[in-house]
Amino acid sequence: MERIEKRKMDRFSALPDSLIGHILSFLPTKTAVSTSLLSRRWRYLWQHLQVFNFQLEEEEEEEEEDEQYDWSFMHFSAFVNGVLAQRRNRDIRKFRLSSSYTGEASFHARSFNYWSLAAIGPQLQDLNLSLYAPYLKKHFVWFPSSSVLRGIFSCTSLISLTLDGLICVNKISSVHLPALRTMRLSMDTPYPLDVKIFSGCPVLEDLYLQFNQINAPKIIFPNSLKRLEVHNRKSSTRREVEVEIEAPALEYLTFFLYIGLSQLTVNNLHNVKVADLDLREDDPDYIHMLLNALNRIKKLHLHISILECILGAPAFDFPEFSCLLHLELKCFNPTLIINLLYKCPMLQVFKICNYEQIWIEPTGNSSSWTPPTCVPDCLASHLTKIEFKGYKGSNDELGFIAYILKSGIVLQTVTVNLDSLKNEKGKSKKKYNITKELCAIPRGSNMCRIEIKD
Repeated sequence: MERIEKRKMDRFSALPDSLIGHILSFLPTKTAVSTSLLSRRWRYLWQHLQVFNFQLEEEEEEEEEDEQYDWSFMHFSAFVNGVLAQRRNRDIRKFRLSSSYTGEASFHARSFNYWSLAAIGPQLQDLNLSLYAPYLKKHFVWFPSSSVLRGIFSCTSLISLTLDGLICVNKISSVHLPALRTMRLSMDTPYPLDVKIFSGCPVLEDLYLQFNQINAPKIIFPNSLKRLEVHNRKSSTRREVEVEIEAPALEYLTFFLYIGLSQLTVNNLHNVKVADLDLREDDPDYIHMLLNALNRIKKLHLHISILECILGAPAFDFPEFSCLLHLELKCFNPTLIINLLYKCPMLQVFKICNYEQIWIEPTGNSSSWTPPTCVPDCLASHLTKIEFKGYKGSNDELGFIAYILKSGIVLQTVTVNLDSLKNEKGKSKKKYNITKELCAIPRGSNMCRIEIKD
């Protein structure tokens, strides 16, 4: 057995230094450096690395006294400084730094500035800086120095950029990132985001944006995008901004916007395949404009705020979704659902998540729902799977399920999830009664089976 293990070790040691260095680049830097203890040959291999991944490990962040926090970061800082000082290859291709704020602010700021400047260079392709506060202990925001901001946003070799957490980038003089394809900005600070960041990224394809505030009245997203994900926190001040999206290559859109819109312009979104939408907006015209621009979409997910706006409109006419195959709604309203199903002739999968309670009857009539006489085309031709989460057994829910089961002549699976009843008294009896009611409903499809889950 020892001979076999030695043979395996010899085979690994026989690899050239360049290949071993490539393998080490996939490890956390702390682990890569520790391989120097293996043998004399391995002692200095890590010094030739061009990929660094520094992480202040969780076991070093246990919630203790302030002094313990300070010491953990000081040890981390000494390690990072030592590695950067002893490296023999001065060019860095990838640099990831993930750290928490654990002590004196100015020391942290100086350290982050020094490490960032060490990483910036003509070969840098991937920069990932993440700063967070453990246990919400103290509030600290890193304001990168002007030289750091200038270096990052004029790095012509940079392909991927991630700035995450307590980092403020609201004073950028200019942006020139001609090679950047992926940008992830997740700002957890009270300071507004500088939208000039997007202006100098001509080939940007993948943008993830999470922010509290915006410092400009207008946001124009790059037209080179293939994936766009925007998250604006609900706690933000309701300030109106103008948003413009014109991205003919865009395929994936996630849009969670809770600031008011003074103007929305959307053009050339005909290639979008998947959209996940939630806008806190009072004007249904903006919602209609956005949905109309996405009328060739294949998968659509609509959340509570956008549905409240639609339900509150006196008459909302959905566009024709002729290519839509998968639809998910974050509320239950049978009138809205049927009106939408009429416009989805190719729909195959439909999901309802009825966890948040809203009911707004557009016509102002009684909330008692009457099944329509005209059956949506998708129920008669393509809809094979329906899932209803948060089912509570109300008359409207039961009537809707009965209508779907009778009308869906190609249905294969209807899944009803009763997890919303888990905290109710007498839930076992209620679940039994619901199961009995659902199983007694006649079905239009011989292949259809009902699955009831807790």
